[in-house]
Amino acid sequence: MGYRNDTMCGLFHNQAERYGDDFVFLTGRFDAEGRQSQNFSSRTWKQTRDEAIALARGLTAIGIKKGDKVVIYSESRPRWIIADQAVQACRAIGVPLYPTVSEEELDYMLEDSESCLAIVSTPEKARFVLKVSAGKNKIPVIMMSPWDGNDKKPEGVYTFPEVFALGDPKISPDVIEKGVKSVVPEDVASIIYTSGTTGKQKGVILTQSNWSNSMHQCSASEIMALTAKKDLHLKALVHLPLCHVYGRMGDYHTAGLKMGGELVFAESYNTIARDLRDVRPHIINSIPRLYEKTYEIVQSTLSRTKKPYQSIYNWAMSKGKIYVECMATGKRMPPHQLMLFGLANSLVFDRLKKQMCMDHLVMACSGGGKLSKDICVFYRALGIQLIEGYGLTETTAINNLNAPEIMMEKPPTGFFKVLYDKIMALTLHLMVVRQSQGKSPYANPIMSLLLSLCYNTLVYKLRVKPGFVGRAVPDTEMRIAEDGEILIKGPQVFKGYWKREKDTAEAFTPDGFFMTGDIGAADAEGFLQITDRKKELFVTSGGKNVAPHPIEIALIERPCIDQACLIGDGRKYLTAFIIPDFESLKRFAKDKGIPCSSQEEMVGHPEIKALITKEVDHVNAALARYEQIKYFTILDRAFDVASGELTPTMKIKRRVVNEKYQKEIEEMYNK
Repeated sequence: MGYRNDTMCGLFHNQAERYGDDFVFLTGRFDAEGRQSQNFSSRTWKQTRDEAIALARGLTAIGIKKGDKVVIYSESRPRWIIADQAVQACRAIGVPLYPTVSEEELDYMLEDSESCLAIVSTPEKARFVLKVSAGKNKIPVIMMSPWDGNDKKPEGVYTFPEVFALGDPKISPDVIEKGVKSVVPEDVASIIYTSGTTGKQKGVILTQSNWSNSMHQCSASEIMALTAKKDLHLKALVHLPLCHVYGRMGDYHTAGLKMGGELVFAESYNTIARDLRDVRPHIINSIPRLYEKTYEIVQSTLSRTKKPYQSIYNWAMSKGKIYVECMATGKRMPPHQLMLFGLANSLVFDRLKKQMCMDHLVMACSGGGKLSKDICVFYRALGIQLIEGYGLTETTAINNLNAPEIMMEKPPTGFFKVLYDKIMALTLHLMVVRQSQGKSPYANPIMSLLLSLCYNTLVYKLRVKPGFVGRAVPDTEMRIAEDGEILIKGPQVFKGYWKREKDTAEAFTPDGFFMTGDIGAADAEGFLQITDRKKELFVTSGGKNVAPHPIEIALIERPCIDQACLIGDGRKYLTAFIIPDFESLKRFAKDKGIPCSSQEEMVGHPEIKALITKEVDHVNAALARYEQIKYFTILDRAFDVASGELTPTMKIKRRVVNEKYQKEIEEMYNK
């Protein structure tokens, strides 16, 4: 293993040599030529490496060299990772783009990044790149799938096999091996364009060192570090865009490269329920909406069950919440409560997790948005180790992590060190190894007794606080500015914005802290809570500061509300757009005998309006008067990425909403 472990390409080649054909690395619903399929196919570590080297040889034959920019414009799929590793092996710079970019965005990013090649997923995307780059600096395009159209494949468009053939006679594999070994931590690895909710996108420059440090910081907590060392080859269900730092860091770099796990690609975010059932993953990195929707389905199903079952569930959940509270405060659980918690798992939680297709789940992470405390408590009460992280593109995905962390001094040597290691190993076996096999850690009284021993000796110190995004990860300094802005300094912080020296200078304090643009507060133990984006804070015409995001979260936690967007900056009161959960409304309409043939008809019905009004009133009751929603408009379709109201990570683009629904907004303020 003669490659560096502090570069992403070096680590990949070391792991490929280590695992060879013995373990699977990439699995997806694609055939051998890259077409989408209904059946899974897999690549071992060696097969993945061989294909990455073959592609790198072809790229070199085309003329790609150190410092060249190469766009990767694709959905998340196995060949995305192969393309990325091939680009790195050429010492080129990857420019990953969202598969949903508009023509205007693609045009801007191709030109701004000065990319000389695009690697795309499908013929449709190849045509799109050719159309956008026509008449300017037309660039060659490589497709991950065959050209299946009736028309002739345009000049300058290649398939993967054609690129392999270009490199085969000309470029020796030794050239690529030397290229990988010559990559150093200071090399620029990526330029990632922010998917921000306001303004023009900026290219964030990330080095190999940024990625490497971030990966180690993600897996630095005690349990995660031990899991990584144990070589369990856990399966991660990849469904987030790999062009986003969170999906790339959580799945590709940490679960894959660091932990040696298998990356199983979901067909899409919309098929996640089917993929959960088929894959039964050990690791999930997702956005809050996935956890919220699953929670809502459980609660909706529960509300329709018989009262005795609801009572048993509520009893079990009360025991789970005691466990969560003790973990949050670092208190030991009374032995009888631990035994009751074990009983709650055997009677209720183990079965519920199986129905949720999360019975093999060892680790779940939420990022890319604020996770409700109640949602976090629910999952952790079930025994699902849901953790929340916080980071930005500029901090390579991570600066805080609410992961299991020993908050006590570990014994350095001697008997207590041996005892500590034994208990930690037993904890790992019960909570990780058995769980990954779909076996309950609470399968029988002896198991429960062993877990009780582990818990009251050590596990209660593995602190996780729901409602917080955790403490700063290792080697990271965090401080809160006078106006509440979170400031970060560490080796994962980016080097600057591409071709934007002024913006780069303005992003840092004089003493080198990155200004995140987020508002938050830390408790006495350093656990951070985020309030909102600094730029998204409303100031009403009466001078009151309002953070819209917590209010929106409170709204979407209501059973009949799916999305919400607050309006009110510079206005005398707050209003909102409400998008209902139409599945819930259909059930409500059916129960009430309300005839509704369309969503438009549904939102206009008086009883539906009364139901939503009741939900909004419930949220208003917990708010200060100036935070309350005075009027709202119910929309008959959801905000989505394709129509421009959401970023690819499901954050609301307020500017777009304000422009698109200006008429409806004015109507709410002219009442």
